[in-house]
Amino acid sequence: MQTATLVGLFLAALISLLIVFFQYFYKSKRNRRLQIPLAVLRFIGVFGVFLLLLNPSFTKTSLLTKKQDLIILSDNSYSIKSGDADEQMVRLRDQLVNSAELKEKFDLSAYSFGLGVKNSDSLSFDEEATNISKALSSVNSAFKGNAAMVVLLSDGNQTVGEAYEFMGEAVKFPVNAIVVGDTTTYSDLSINQVNVNRYAFLENTFPVEFFVSYQGEIPIRSNITIQLDGRTVFREILELSGQRNSKKIVTALQASSVGLKTLDIALDPIPGERNTYNNKRRLSIEVIDEKTRIAIVSEVMHPDLGALIKAIESNSQRSVVLAGPTISNEELSQYNMLILYQPSRSFSGIFQYIQDVKVNTFTVAGPKTDWNFLNRAQKGIERTSFNQDEDILAVLNPSFGLFDLSDFYVADFPPLEGSLGDILITKPYESILDQQIKGVVLQDPLLPVLSDDTGRHAYLFGENIWKWRIQSFRNDQNFENFDTFINKLILYLTTDQNRERLSVTNELIYQGITEKKIKASFFDATYVFDADATLKLSLKGLNNAYADERILFLGDSEYEVDINDLPAGEYAFTVTVEGTNFTKSGRFSIEDFNLEQLFVSSDYEKLSQLAESTSGGLYFPDQIE
Repeated sequence: MQTATLVGLFLAALISLLIVFFQYFYKSKRNRRLQIPLAVLRFIGVFGVFLLLLNPSFTKTSLLTKKQDLIILSDNSYSIKSGDADEQMVRLRDQLVNSAELKEKFDLSAYSFGLGVKNSDSLSFDEEATNISKALSSVNSAFKGNAAMVVLLSDGNQTVGEAYEFMGEAVKFPVNAIVVGDTTTYSDLSINQVNVNRYAFLENTFPVEFFVSYQGEIPIRSNITIQLDGRTVFREILELSGQRNSKKIVTALQASSVGLKTLDIALDPIPGERNTYNNKRRLSIEVIDEKTRIAIVSEVMHPDLGALIKAIESNSQRSVVLAGPTISNEELSQYNMLILYQPSRSFSGIFQYIQDVKVNTFTVAGPKTDWNFLNRAQKGIERTSFNQDEDILAVLNPSFGLFDLSDFYVADFPPLEGSLGDILITKPYESILDQQIKGVVLQDPLLPVLSDDTGRHAYLFGENIWKWRIQSFRNDQNFENFDTFINKLILYLTTDQNRERLSVTNELIYQGITEKKIKASFFDATYVFDADATLKLSLKGLNNAYADERILFLGDSEYEVDINDLPAGEYAFTVTVEGTNFTKSGRFSIEDFNLEQLFVSSDYEKLSQLAESTSGGLYFPDQIE
């Protein structure tokens, strides 16, 4: 209580006594027996009033001695064991946790970490990933506002997470790092990033790209081999040195058969190399047969037919067959799209099939086209023919946007032979090429593309397109300009517009700590996501006796099932929708791959950087008493 408050209380008591004295005792003739109790009550009342006005406060100061928190973080990942530092780690941890001197000065808290942080009394070194940054962030949050200090026992090798060596500003306490394991730097050859497509097309080549790095000083040589399903398909001698310590390898491999293929990339070990686990990588690629089959239906022979066949088949994933208008519906069902060359009345069966099946078409019309029949046989486009042939030049429409034509040009292309007449298009369309006749650019399109719910259809109002291919060769000494344009048009017309009601997503190969899930989506007849469906997964091991059935559970916007518990191996699976005929099948493999096995040396430099940035220190086991 302050001195001023004490003086105030004294004066209040004195004034209260004076008031009572004058009221009850000074020249008073009252009864003595009543004066004293009344005087006491009056004193309490008056003094109470003064006490409320003064409002004195009482404070109590107590001192509590609290020990500083000391957090011991122990690396529980597999790299400690693979680096033969597990016994050293256990000994150091026990030495710190059981130290009577540390217990006297600090409040000890011991945790282990791998992918996450655990409050554990023992170390098993079975964590398949190391996230030092997450361990530090977790401690930072848990002991926020406390005076804490961290002892980090680790080899400094991190496989996931942000770069912990740059966390100095984020960590609010000093980190004292103790390096465990072998700090010797060994010569090492490793395969780093590998880039390969998920799918390859049959009878095509597919690219493989990977990077090799070398840690060492002396020049070395090693053999690189790539095997596809156990058969060696690539071999190269690699030469690296301390100055030239990395190389990118790029090759193209042939996809000769359909199915899931195993791709093994391997480096021969170099002298003195301790870690050979990173000298090999295994991947999977699925070879699929996605060849597009196209039928050109014509009852006349014309050079245009040969030009179209050559241009389309310049893409090895497309095959073309020339057929007459009497082809059967059974034969037509084998083709993905139809090219109708100058159709006449004999095409009536073809157009009935197109209407029934809704197949996409490319119609080439010329002087021999029967427009009276064509106007009746199809809907969306009508033309009145004046029975007068005319040369029509092509003008590229710059506003066309259905697919990219930035590399296509029609300069110097000779005119096509067509018929004069008015064109009426009653369906939505975009014009690729417009008509120019006698120097005048008309509003009528030369090559329009129509698209609606019945399919995609293109029309070319002129013959002698073979001259364009010849001119393309004259301009560039190759047919690429013309062939690429035709193939882009065919790709647009053969794109499947039918949405799948059941779709399944999975990896071809699962490695290490990657999320192992199979996901699926199912839509009702109106293509609205069906959240009430029941999806089942049937699993069968291809190189083991594993068999199981699981339910796919509904997530945020899709169904999914966890397969993290599956042992390494190859599996076939089928997803079915209960109560329907919808099924999807596939294959995948799970590799016995552990990132922690890639480390044989401790990364003390990163630990030193962390310790220095947090005002801590770096220590080695022989410095710990």
